[in-house]
Amino acid sequence: MKGNNIFATLVPLAAASLTSHPSPADLRSSDPKVNYDGYHVYSVRAADIHEAHELEKRFARYPTVQRRSTVDVAIPPQEVRGFNALGLEARLLNIDLDLSWFDTYHNYTDHLQYWDDLTDAFPKNSEKFDLGLSYEGRSIYAYHYFGGKGDARDKPVVLWHLTVHAREWITTMVHEYFAYQLVDGYQRGDANVTYFFDNYDFFLVPFHNPDGFVYTQTTDRQWRKNRQPRSNSTCVGTYLNRNWKYKWASNPGASPDPCSDTFQGASAGDTPENQAVSALSDILGARPAGIRSYVDLHSYGEKILTPFGWTCDPSEQPATLPRMLEVAGGLAAIVNAYNGTNYTFGTGCDIEYYSSGNGRDHHYGIYNANHSWTLELDPLTDDEGGFVLPADRIWPVVQEQWEGQLWVLRNVTQD
Repeated sequence: MKGNNIFATLVPLAAASLTSHPSPADLRSSDPKVNYDGYHVYSVRAADIHEAHELEKRFARYPTVQRRSTVDVAIPPQEVRGFNALGLEARLLNIDLDLSWFDTYHNYTDHLQYWDDLTDAFPKNSEKFDLGLSYEGRSIYAYHYFGGKGDARDKPVVLWHLTVHAREWITTMVHEYFAYQLVDGYQRGDANVTYFFDNYDFFLVPFHNPDGFVYTQTTDRQWRKNRQPRSNSTCVGTYLNRNWKYKWASNPGASPDPCSDTFQGASAGDTPENQAVSALSDILGARPAGIRSYVDLHSYGEKILTPFGWTCDPSEQPATLPRMLEVAGGLAAIVNAYNGTNYTFGTGCDIEYYSSGNGRDHHYGIYNANHSWTLELDPLTDDEGGFVLPADRIWPVVQEQWEGQLWVLRNVTQD
């Protein structure tokens, strides 16, 4: 990835160790400009000044700065995994993952590289899992970020889940911004993020529907479903957010017609994508501390939807609905205060429409998640871009949503 060259923060340190200064003629050198995009800068601890000197010699082919008991070394992106495998006592000082990444949308392969880069930057506090294959054979990955005090397995889970609907590209960018803020904040010792890692265990599924996402980039920008064909039909695709097992096909909010945009599948949870992600949720939901917050990102409409979507009957609503709505209202207020965006909130059936077999109902109904939401992101209307949100809207959306999650995660630790 191209970068803003965060590595430039190391340059003043390196310059201080030089014994001579370039002349104006030297500055006009015809040598190609050195590019530090993607470099990771580590501080490697040494037992004493002598070991520090040996470390500096060991890494002589890289930019280094020796101190009394540490050596700062800049490692090129293609060698980060090898460096981490050395097992040195090293602390990541910074990483050029390039915040200009959020200036535009990206292709699927580059997104996967982004997640690999982020995980490589957090080697002792992250894991990557292959949950299974999509219909067309693409891996569905989950990323686990952990840290702070205590055993991560004893902490309640925060599960962020998105790109269920292929055309909703903004959800992918928001998720990557969340992940960046977690990794960068923990490395910097940010008080909020440190508190989050002390209290939660984070799991992120960035591409629930990789086949559909790729199809929107190659063939049909407005494609919604997965790419699974059905017997006795020329139509392709299942609406994955109507294919979860909980209350599947329980109301008119999904269709049995394979040609419908809301096709629910032939049976509950029969898509390979939902089966893969459900396997992870089964494990996380069975933990003693359970799932504290499940967030399924979608677009568009500027809504915060709580369970249930399968019924509007007041007698059937979740026992914890008052608390869910209280937190949803707080989230809406924070986003509004940050950017002036006016989110509405309520149960899915009340403020949107019937929807059986959806993810938020499933994660509340099956796993008893304390807070289970669908966030319908910007914009409000089709006139403002609809599913094809302009790239210049990425930054406002990712920032306001992170501010909202900061508030949520600070306020649901005891729920």
